Amino acid sequence: MPPLQTLDAVLFDLDGTLVDSFAPILLSFNQTLSELKTDIVLTHQAMLGLVGCSLEDSFRILLPESDVKKASRRFREIYTPLAESQTSLMSGARDILDFLSESKIPAAVVTNKMGEEARIITRSLGICPPALFTLGEGDGFPEKPAPDMILEALSRIGASRENTLFVGDSPWDLHAARAACVPVCLIPTGTHPKKELLSLSPDFLFDDLKTLKKHLESKNTS
Repeated sequence: MPPLQTLDAVLFDLDGTLVDSFAPILLSFNQTLSELKTDIVLTHQAMLGLVGCSLEDSFRILLPESDVKKASRRFREIYTPLAESQTSLMSGARDILDFLSESKIPAAVVTNKMGEEARIITRSLGICPPALFTLGEGDGFPEKPAPDMILEALSRIGASRENTLFVGDSPWDLHAARAACVPVCLIPTGTHPKKELLSLSPDFLFDDLKTLKKHLESKNTS
């Protein structure tokens, strides 16, 4: 994919990209697994390997198919009351969102988290606005790595594929962006280490949102 020449819009993943919600996610996984009488106790590192795909797919890694829907429902019952109070902005998130808003570059959030849960978080943390909207699971589109939510976001914004940047922290983000033919930037602030993300050959890789913002600022003034 050719380098990004101009920037029509930026789409962000949520968990591990714009926000840190890993503490309530880990608690909710382990309480759910305990209530289902399993012997599984996830470490923080093991939990990171499950985040990024849909919740049901995460439980499919851990449980028989017959328990997946029950576990997903119980997880959400535990997680939802915790999410707003125990989720925080990633370092640099506020600055990059403000920069995009001041530069009149539209931004939106595309996540595999349940849409309603994600919108509570993005509103409470001041992500939306300035971001225009948040799309997630349950909003009528297949989850990443399917490209559908990205394509819906492009349609709503009126942005071109080639001049939109998708920013995420996982292979699912990269595969979704590739399927949508959108340039992708990965940052190793969430679920996967830098070495693994580099092996995926993203169009861009920066250490964090602060470094990405500096790059966008330099392009915006050149």
